[in-house]
Amino acid sequence: MCESISTSDWIQIIIAGITLFGIFVSVTIAVVTLVQNYKVIRNNSRAHILFYIDYHPQINRYFLVIKNFGNDIGNLIKIEVTPKLDWSKCKFKQNLKPLTDVTNVLLAPKQKISSWFDFNEYPDKLFKVKLSYKTLNKIYTEEYQIDLSFINNKDWIHNYSFDDTSNDYKEVLYRINNSILELSQKD
Repeated sequence: MCESISTSDWIQIIIAGITLFGIFVSVTIAVVTLVQNYKVIRNNSRAHILFYIDYHPQINRYFLVIKNFGNDIGNLIKIEVTPKLDWSKCKFKQNLKPLTDVTNVLLAPKQKISSWFDFNEYPDKLFKVKLSYKTLNKIYTEEYQIDLSFINNKDWIHNYSFDDTSNDYKEVLYRINNSILELSQKD
């Protein structure tokens, strides 16, 4: 015998369906949140290795720097700089390989390696950088550009001649500002 479903039965079926849908949405949100949290934690705990060119105006020197800004050990696999850095293009020619020729370098968190390179009369100013490193059993590849031409447009303190007894407040303020910047950039 087939009986018709009462209104209260329909209401119970609808409520059960809504409850089931709510459970499905809650589980989906929980899974998505866990996956996102895992990615954030992994990203924050991995190595972040970068190559950059540092300029010290007080001594008018450029330094090639490879630094691990991350929170885990990273193994630098390879750096490619285009155009390739070459000491034979420098004013002070050296029989050395630039730091960018290193491979398979292990860097602890916050560790950096650097070496001097003579960019003062170097013909190239724009460099494409591609570096690969391994951390947490995954290989990461970073690609970016470095443009050295901006340094010639900066108003560095070494462009002014200072003596220790300067009465010019502008010169003194430049000196104080650059000293603070230098101290804040020290590791």
